[in-house]
Amino acid sequence: MNKTRFLSICLNPVMQKTIILKSLHENEVNRSNEYYFDASGKGINVSRVLTQLGEDVLYLTQTGGLNRNLFLDKAKSDGIKVSTVDSRSEIRFCYTLINKENNTTTEIVEEAEMVGTVTENRIIKAFRKIISRTDIVIISGTKAAGFSDRLYPSIVKKSKDEGRKVILDIKGTDLLDCLEYKPDVIKPNLSEFASTFLDDTTFKESNDNEKKIDAVKQMMLDINNKFRTTVILTRGKFGTLYTDKNEIFELMPDAIMPVNTIGSGDSFTAGFASIWSENQSIENCIKKAHECARLNALNIRPGSIK
Repeated sequence: MNKTRFLSICLNPVMQKTIILKSLHENEVNRSNEYYFDASGKGINVSRVLTQLGEDVLYLTQTGGLNRNLFLDKAKSDGIKVSTVDSRSEIRFCYTLINKENNTTTEIVEEAEMVGTVTENRIIKAFRKIISRTDIVIISGTKAAGFSDRLYPSIVKKSKDEGRKVILDIKGTDLLDCLEYKPDVIKPNLSEFASTFLDDTTFKESNDNEKKIDAVKQMMLDINNKFRTTVILTRGKFGTLYTDKNEIFELMPDAIMPVNTIGSGDSFTAGFASIWSENQSIENCIKKAHECARLNALNIRPGSIK
């Protein structure tokens, strides 16, 4: 039996520096003798975990600038297969500061540079060459500046026209504009879902306001019924809400003391996709997703379960 072929798309790559500190003090020199450097971003994290699960996955992205080869070398060293187009946009850096004294994780995120004007056409051309060799398309994260709002919807439409399955871990306009093409699964977190569909930017994963949660659940069912799309909302340690056969269910993950939570949502996506490709129940898929998110959170490197 042939393996499922995954295509993981994210158009906002990152070089991630993870720095371990005994303690963190503002306005002082903070020294570290433990730090790590990884190719990262939502799509490559999904790809790395799928690769670690033994799946066949290709990562499609844009790269450019002085750190292009460094990014590709880091991806290659992790066994990740990459298809990339030259955007002439310098790859951004992000920094994770782990304070062991307080068991906190602080993320510093650089905004992406604008990609070159021909980059979108290059991505579409590369995608059209790959889609015939793909079974499941996973689109993750925000796009770098310079891509149009029609890009992700056009990729979803083409994927569905070709009979491929689609998982979306995106938000905002990108997600709204993709729905008409009936993606199989959407997987924002709770706050992203509330800001996208309920225009509520104050919603947090820990929110237990019964009236607001009821509004979220009703919107989940409306989307499920209208677009035949499975809706999954992650809430970190507060559990996962999901639709299945026109009902809402909730599944709680195991309680842990995390080491580094960066990439746990992407690990969730990868774990879900790996079992979903075997046509298992949504509940079993989410159990596997929780397992991968937990393993990532116990790992110092982002988007890794080993």
